[in-house]
Amino acid sequence: MDLSNELETIKTIARMAASICQSIQEELVDAAQKNGREPVTIADYASQALIGHALAHNFPDDAVIAEERSEEYMLLLSDQHRMLVQRFVTDAIGGYIFEDDICVWLDFGKQKIAERTWVIDPIDGTKGFLRRGHYCVAIGLLVQGEPVLGVLASPGFYSDEVDPPPDLGTLTYASQGGGAFMEALGGGEPEPIRVSAINDPQRATLLTSFEAAHTDFALIERVERALGRGPDAPRRRLDSQDKHSMLAAGMGDIYLRLSPDPNFVEKLWDHAAGYAIVTEAGGYVTDVDGSPLDFSSGSRMLKNRGVLMTNGHLHQAVLDAIAASKG
Repeated sequence: MDLSNELETIKTIARMAASICQSIQEELVDAAQKNGREPVTIADYASQALIGHALAHNFPDDAVIAEERSEEYMLLLSDQHRMLVQRFVTDAIGGYIFEDDICVWLDFGKQKIAERTWVIDPIDGTKGFLRRGHYCVAIGLLVQGEPVLGVLASPGFYSDEVDPPPDLGTLTYASQGGGAFMEALGGGEPEPIRVSAINDPQRATLLTSFEAAHTDFALIERVERALGRGPDAPRRRLDSQDKHSMLAAGMGDIYLRLSPDPNFVEKLWDHAAGYAIVTEAGGYVTDVDGSPLDFSSGSRMLKNRGVLMTNGHLHQAVLDAIAASKG
């Protein structure tokens, strides 16, 4: 399957969407007051409208699953906030953009049934965005329900490193059969990436979410004990699908996600792009019961419970530890 045109197009789109998010962040996010949702909402809608505009022009016959909707845009945002969305999208695209244009692009492809479906999270990692840390623009492509392409544009990828590079951002991407790569968000040479070869659970770096709603930390503690991991075993907590990029690049070895809410259902846009990248980098992905992830049931992953991503070498050991830690 030749996806080279799609990949290059989406890389450009993701970079543009990340640039909009950065512009909104610089202008509207007060570093001293990071608990407001307005800047995030503006960034969500501006980013998705830009992506919808680009998909409509480049892949008009494809379907789309995306987080935001025009109905909520009109209902939840004030006139002032909608004008800000228009301004940021206008600056990115050029020309004058009307409110109706924004609505059309937000909903592009959502009523279609097609062999190919784009899955979009316009800004993944709300709290990371507000703290100027880890967040990303995530765009994946499903063909007959299978993730075959993923792009993650991450402006704050190195934001918490002790000695970060000049460009804190990365672009991580993969297409089926084409390998997985990472490059500077601002542009640079692509570097092939591959999952680690670590097979000792004590040495493995465990990646988890910041959000308590997404992660049963009590279960994770039990799983770690079952794996024989001590208090010095390496761990990282961070927002967004940056965790997927890190695992694919060998910067993490296990990513375990299971909500403490038994009624919580994972959303496609939180995993589709990252799944394509991790698997192409040699990683292994299932739900916490060991079943393959099913991306074929609409916007929610109704047939799965939680997500486990590993470098492959550790996968069965973690599944066994999960099974031993239930209840």
